[in-house]
Amino acid sequence: MNKKESLDHQTFGRLSKIYSIALGAIALFTIGGQFFIQQYLNSQIDDSRIINISGRQRMLSQKLLKDILLLDNIEKQQTRNNAIKDLESTIFLWRESHEVLSRHNETLQNKQKDSTEIHKMFSVLQPYFQKILNNSVEIIDLYKDDTIDQKILKPYLDEIVLNEPLFLKQMDKIVFRYELEAQQKVSYLKKIEYLLFGLILLILFIEFVLLFRPVAISIKKTISNLLLSQRKAEEMAFKTDELRKIQEENIQELSSLTKAIDQTLLYARVDASGSIKSLGERFSKLLVEENYERKNLTDLMGLNAVQKNRLLQLITQNKGGVFNEEFEFITRTGNRIWLDISILTVFKESGDSERLVLCSDISKRKEAQNEIERLNASNYKEKEELQKSNASQIVEAQEEERKRIAKEIHDSIGQMLTALKFNIESINLNNIEKTSQKIEGLKQLSQDLIQGTRIATFNLTPPELKDYGISIALQKMAKELSKLTSKNIVFENLSDFDHRFDSLVETNLYRVTQEAVNNAIKYANSSYIMIKINHTDAVLSIIISDNGNGFNISDIPTKPKNNAEGGMGLFFMKERMNYINGRLFLNSIPGEGTRITLNYTIPNI
Repeated sequence: MNKKESLDHQTFGRLSKIYSIALGAIALFTIGGQFFIQQYLNSQIDDSRIINISGRQRMLSQKLLKDILLLDNIEKQQTRNNAIKDLESTIFLWRESHEVLSRHNETLQNKQKDSTEIHKMFSVLQPYFQKILNNSVEIIDLYKDDTIDQKILKPYLDEIVLNEPLFLKQMDKIVFRYELEAQQKVSYLKKIEYLLFGLILLILFIEFVLLFRPVAISIKKTISNLLLSQRKAEEMAFKTDELRKIQEENIQELSSLTKAIDQTLLYARVDASGSIKSLGERFSKLLVEENYERKNLTDLMGLNAVQKNRLLQLITQNKGGVFNEEFEFITRTGNRIWLDISILTVFKESGDSERLVLCSDISKRKEAQNEIERLNASNYKEKEELQKSNASQIVEAQEEERKRIAKEIHDSIGQMLTALKFNIESINLNNIEKTSQKIEGLKQLSQDLIQGTRIATFNLTPPELKDYGISIALQKMAKELSKLTSKNIVFENLSDFDHRFDSLVETNLYRVTQEAVNNAIKYANSSYIMIKINHTDAVLSIIISDNGNGFNISDIPTKPKNNAEGGMGLFFMKERMNYINGRLFLNSIPGEGTRITLNYTIPNI
């Protein structure tokens, strides 16, 4: 049948023409109407903005008068200066809005004839506006010059009070006129839209009568013919279904074999006892003998006795499903390879069954597993050596800390105690005057001794940490160090954190924060140090930031070699955080300061 004479081609061509005509007519009227409406709206788009500015002019004139009247009642100079600035801002906005309205009115006067009335209204409004503006400026100048004389000020104020109601009254007329013209334009636009809507409805009705209804009748006849053809096709499909079932059985058997060949290329077909029925060419080259007919598969594979019995057991006892197991196989050439053997039972129509043995060479995977195990053992050994090294450095750091404490006690507290002893022994009770002076010196020496003892004990274990927790301890530390070092050290508890943790956790958090603050005091040359605490339901964050020199983070070694080369403080800070399963983040920019963030996961209670 010729394509041009076919039913589908004729129907498609006829429907295409009908819908093109129908949709084209609707689109033409819609686009034309929208073009006209948009053109009209574009010419009137500023109406709402102008009405809004007009209403704002009324409010600004009232605010201007109120600000001027309130200005005279302000006594404080600072408050008066702020009021003058506010008044100047109001005058500026009021004058700018008036200029916008004037320019808009001039534009309408040039384009439209129906805006003559608004132009006349602005001519009446202009003198009121100018008088209020000029007198307001004069009053501001008087207040700026501090020449506040009520006799001088009163004429300007009276002039504003006199003209402000007249200005408001005239602005009301202008606003009402704007609204009236806007309503007239909207009414005209509604009429146009109603007219376009009616034309579109008329077009739709004509198209329904002349186009869509005849097409629907034609489509109904076409569908009836299609249903008749469908019934004939179903009868033919039923006859071919029997043939399809027979084909599916054969395809399923071939699909199992094809899948095995495509995926593994090592396969064999054996009976329930393991005797070979067929064998793949590649698999036959790996067996210990070339002649495999009527022989058992397990006898031809280079397996030890245990693996041979296991494979034979899987073949003979397989009653359905797929069984997988790995075997080490010795090939005909003496190579050792690993095979992943899968055994699949295939049932035939006669009731007999056979086994499909599928093999995959996994020697490379086994080699990779052995290599991974070797690397894991090596990594474990390296981690063990690293842990030993870290432990050794921690012990060294603890010894250095003990030496530092001993030196601090010897150099400060010990010397002061010695001086106290010598001063007491040198007191001569017969010389009252010198005795009084020495007693005053002993008081000062005792006070220094008490302060030195407090500093030493404060650096060891603050009692606030044990009694009140990390938040109060850090607050106390910031306060004490600020006194002792004359640095501006500030503490902020942003989330009112007051929870308690295990003493080990609190001690490590305190020590890491203390180390960070001490580093900022000693090395950063900072004048301002901030300690912040913040927390959520899951995480506690402690942030230590300063405005010091900062440094390049890449210059810090990952693992310090010794105490003299530096980096030990940061190393032990990280070790302490790792010990309590916390994390330390360091951010520093040369010349811009340093920020250290400590994050500790709050355990579920």
